[in-house]
Amino acid sequence: MVQAQELLQEGRSTEAWSSFERVLREVPHHSVALKLGAVAAFQSGNKSQAVDLMDRAIALFPEDSEAHFNLGVLHQSTGRLDAALACFGRAAELAPDFTDAHYNVATALHELGRAEEAVMAYRRTLETNSRYAPAFAGLAFTLRGLDQLDEALSTYEKAVALAPQDAQALSGYGITLQLLDRLSEAAEALNRAAELDPHYTDAATNLADVLVQQDKPATAVEVCDRFLASNPGDSGILASKAIALGECGNTDAVAALVDFDRFVWPEYQDKSEGFADLAAFNKALHEHMLRHPTLVDAPASHATRQGKHTGELLGDEAAPIKAFQAMVTNAVVRYKERLGRDWSHPFVANALERWRLTAWSIVLQGGGGYQAPHIHPSAWLSGVYYARVPKVVDDPESGKAGWIEFGLPSEEFHWRHKPEIQAFRPEPGLLVLFPSYFFHRTIPYDGDDTRISIAFDVLPA
Repeated sequence: MVQAQELLQEGRSTEAWSSFERVLREVPHHSVALKLGAVAAFQSGNKSQAVDLMDRAIALFPEDSEAHFNLGVLHQSTGRLDAALACFGRAAELAPDFTDAHYNVATALHELGRAEEAVMAYRRTLETNSRYAPAFAGLAFTLRGLDQLDEALSTYEKAVALAPQDAQALSGYGITLQLLDRLSEAAEALNRAAELDPHYTDAATNLADVLVQQDKPATAVEVCDRFLASNPGDSGILASKAIALGECGNTDAVAALVDFDRFVWPEYQDKSEGFADLAAFNKALHEHMLRHPTLVDAPASHATRQGKHTGELLGDEAAPIKAFQAMVTNAVVRYKERLGRDWSHPFVANALERWRLTAWSIVLQGGGGYQAPHIHPSAWLSGVYYARVPKVVDDPESGKAGWIEFGLPSEEFHWRHKPEIQAFRPEPGLLVLFPSYFFHRTIPYDGDDTRISIAFDVLPA
């Protein structure tokens, strides 16, 4: 048992999991081994085993608030937000002073789009610990989303006073100042946040945006370049730099950085291993998505509007998922080979040597559903595969409804120069790869046809 714990503390999760397995074969009802074994199983990629172990721990010790809390964390990390909320709530019931449980109730409610309830949950968290800075920051973030800006600002001030080195809270404070049109103060706060954490992308991107809003796009480019010097190839900053370059009128530099012809790669798949043909694969894939246990109304933090979202898909042993993962892996390898070497371009120069995939599904069922313009800031390369598309995509009179479009930045940024855009018509079997810093969106469509896509990211291993 001691060896298993030491291995876990050292970050050797796969070895720790094997060691905990041996302990549990000898002592199957060992509560600590069950709980820590679940952590080791999760960290080594055995998500379903982790949930099973935590369920066993709770069955044996139903009053263990920590076990309920940990099970909630497992559910939250795999997109099962309703299940996570129930677990955190139960942990808080069992231990009314369990600050982290109350806090996670609030974060889960916010993710589920239940902002008013999240506000009350954050306030309950602060009743258990009036100096818990993350709860002030979370409450402020939620109030900002509710457009209660003055209260959000005063709440952020409390968070920053309690945790003056917290770059994330300070960045949120700066954004709120920006929304209140106090731009000089916003720039000062965001600059401090960027100095506190030179690797915190959001601080730098928000600072660049304030500078653009102040009509200082050249200074915004300098901020981006300074951040890129220590965070080369960062997708969030490359997206902000493209906007700032456009505001400078440097269209050639924008075209080189956001080169659709060079970097957007649509590839039609004509077969899938283990299936009779592509139609059979797509049918199995879209049926699997529609009954996936993590499929919920898209959380508030996601780009999807009036649609549904799954949690993580990979690691699922279902045949269509395994085939999908193999398909995408091969496509990424081909994409990297096609890129070649180019040390002058930040995207190519920072291609990942070691990488892993993460994937999730977006289900739109008409009614004006869409994905707002967004990027994938934590990834290097992103992509989307279409398993099912609505008939409207083939209608030349529809204005490209249901298509994927690249180039248009999010309305959250203060851009004036309209960039070049390019759209692609989705069809079953189409896989599109693109740099993660490319803004992209789904053009809204009406009707009741279902559109099922699987999005994925290529992340550092």
